[in-house]
Amino acid sequence: MDKTQLQKDLVSGDYEVTPEGLYFPREKLRARGVWTYAKRGEPFEEVPNLIVDEGLDYMLGAALGAQTPVTSWYIAIFTGDVAVQASWTAANFVSNATEGTAYVAASRPAWTPAAVSGQGISSFASKAEFVSSGVMTVRGAALLSGSVKSSTSGTLYSAARFNNDKGIDATEALDVGYRVELSSA
Repeated sequence: MDKTQLQKDLVSGDYEVTPEGLYFPREKLRARGVWTYAKRGEPFEEVPNLIVDEGLDYMLGAALGAQTPVTSWYIAIFTGDVAVQASWTAANFVSNATEGTAYVAASRPAWTPAAVSGQGISSFASKAEFVSSGVMTVRGAALLSGSVKSSTSGTLYSAARFNNDKGIDATEALDVGYRVELSSA
């Protein structure tokens, strides 16, 4: 894979957004992410993500460029009735998505993935737990490099609007996991 060409394709928009993720036809590369979520005791639901422009730039810079890789990622939830946009960043995530912060943990839970396997990396075996400290309707989740609730610094990698909103009351738990994978197409 030619990293310079992939970077040019990204900047010029020479990729396709498909139901399976982003597809770079010149490089025959597909990138996709999947979120799982469930209120404790209910079946898990799955929804594809959007790897936002800031996340794509990070991915190229860290994997193929000279950018220092982020060593810790965190999951945030949001309550805004919005559609995720490619233009979202860590700086505007809180205001665009209305980050949900009414949960017991003092900071965003860490994304704790297992080792890379099958060209993917996933936290499905160790999902982030959000134990509600009040009543809220969770409508989506995001992967960010900042651990502080409502932080506007760092990098936003991915976000997804859930197919079904999750109303949670005080002391109820919502579990959230994330997987990202690359594949040759």
